[in-house]
Amino acid sequence: MLHSILRTAPLHCLPALAAVVSAAAASAEPVPPSPALTVELGAAWQLRNTAQVSNEPPNTRFKIDELTGDGPYPAGRVVLDWPLNEKHRLRFLIAPLRVDETGTTSTPIVFRGTTFAPGRVNVQYQFDSYRASYRYVFFENEQWSWSGGGTLNIRDAEIRLQQDGLARSRKNTGVVPLLALEGQWRFAPGWYGLLDFEGLAAPQGRAIDAALKLARDVTPNITVAGGYRILDGGAD
Repeated sequence: MLHSILRTAPLHCLPALAAVVSAAAASAEPVPPSPALTVELGAAWQLRNTAQVSNEPPNTRFKIDELTGDGPYPAGRVVLDWPLNEKHRLRFLIAPLRVDETGTTSTPIVFRGTTFAPGRVNVQYQFDSYRASYRYVFFENEQWSWSGGGTLNIRDAEIRLQQDGLARSRKNTGVVPLLALEGQWRFAPGWYGLLDFEGLAAPQGRAIDAALKLARDVTPNITVAGGYRILDGGAD
């Protein structure tokens, strides 16, 4: 069993900034949508991160976040939005996430049939995402824009425990389908709120990546945004 919840920082604590650079030139006339590159940098905290590999005795369930600490840890992502026309858009994303810390366990941990004794244990946790999305703009006016679609997420995950000369790891790479929803609210000139959601739940597990941001156009081609993101997932 693997279950993790992480959050990224709001503006007032280790700023999470998203800079959006668009190829569109400034113009008073409406222009077709153009490609945009978003670089998001921030900090992540673990709210809950538990694992049991494999999910049966004698393997034990343990809390990764108690061994590594809650954080913060550096987090970031790069997103390329590529509009095909006014209604149809593609999105490509790379979002690495790594935790590498040493902590102390007071009880033995049995991980993949191997026992790690009470004491100091190094934990390496990786959860990288590579995504390709299609989105359709189903509503748009002067204030609001809503789009929805689907995403294919390639998940590259690994948990590794090491103690003295003993090491065991569990690596998992797979393709996960997600639903996507994005909303934009332009409430004042140059200012807008953003909702970005990708997620899906099934009997095999769930994956959720949701963000709320406040954005400001600082030039016709550059936008700066700050906000909060939560990542939640679990699999048996």
